Amino acid sequence: MKAYLRKPKAEAALLLSLIILFSLSSAVVTVGEESEIASFSLQSYAPAEILISFSYTNNFSVTGVSSLGQSLYTITSSPTSIEFTAEDVDQYTFTVEIKYAVIVAQSLQIAVFSAEHAPEGLQLNVDSDVIRLSFTLIVTEEPQYPSAQDVAEQVVLQVANQLSEFRTQTTEIVDVQTRNIEMQWLLVSFTMVVSVAFIVILVLYVYPQMRRLRRGTV
Repeated sequence: MKAYLRKPKAEAALLLSLIILFSLSSAVVTVGEESEIASFSLQSYAPAEILISFSYTNNFSVTGVSSLGQSLYTITSSPTSIEFTAEDVDQYTFTVEIKYAVIVAQSLQIAVFSAEHAPEGLQLNVDSDVIRLSFTLIVTEEPQYPSAQDVAEQVVLQVANQLSEFRTQTTEIVDVQTRNIEMQWLLVSFTMVVSVAFIVILVLYVYPQMRRLRRGTV
């Protein structure tokens, strides 16, 4: 009777610890009688990578691999780890199953790599001979933000363009004013030439004619 009561308590304690752990890690965990099942919904920037490390076994598999598009992915496995790598922007799903001949108590380590950022780690404590992990991975492009140097270069370029535009406008204004002054001098010169020519005509032609007319009258 005591052994019968202890087993449910142990399973309840394991269930409670798993729920607390994966509520902090945004993972949904359920415990069955024959296997441990954990479901993960993860987001990452391209390229993305999920690395699962576990105790040694040759009995493991990755099944149900799919994506929404025709994206490429790579699966690299060994008796102690499984690595899923996705280069393209897409949504991927896959299931990892790890089996042992006997019940093994271990801490599964799950590392999530996102572009060039430091990896984020998850730890899953299990005590089972069959472990199933279900993953949904959403890979997106990392937003690009300008660096301080880029901002400074843009400011310098903008100031240089404004100075160049100001010099161009100033040169145009000076040229217009210069042309106006030249036109004014031309008008003044033309007026002076006309005035001088009028005076010359008066002196050389009109005035002698007037003198002759006066003499004829006398």
